[in-house]
Amino acid sequence: MDNWNILLESRADGFTTATVLEVPDCQISDETKQGAVEKVQQLLQQRLAKAEIIQIPVPIQPVTSQSPLMKFAGIFQDDPDFLEIMKEKRSKFGKNLS
Repeated sequence: MDNWNILLESRADGFTTATVLEVPDCQISDETKQGAVEKVQQLLQQRLAKAEIIQIPVPIQPVTSQSPLMKFAGIFQDDPDFLEIMKEKRSKFGKNLS
């Protein structure tokens, strides 16, 4: 990875805290913004010198009928009050809401 995102935060005591967003526990403070950036860059380089970055696949689970929300699908299908509300909405907004 060539570029890392650094969050710079000014503190009430005048110091600046720099945090590597991709590695939240990689954080350092300094009296100046530039100093904080340089120090967090050094800290990240030291940490990466002893580390390895790999990519792993994570399968995405498709939405199926087993989804917990599926138990609510169609619950108002034959409800006369809901049908009346939808009819009113259609006439008011002139849209097909079915």
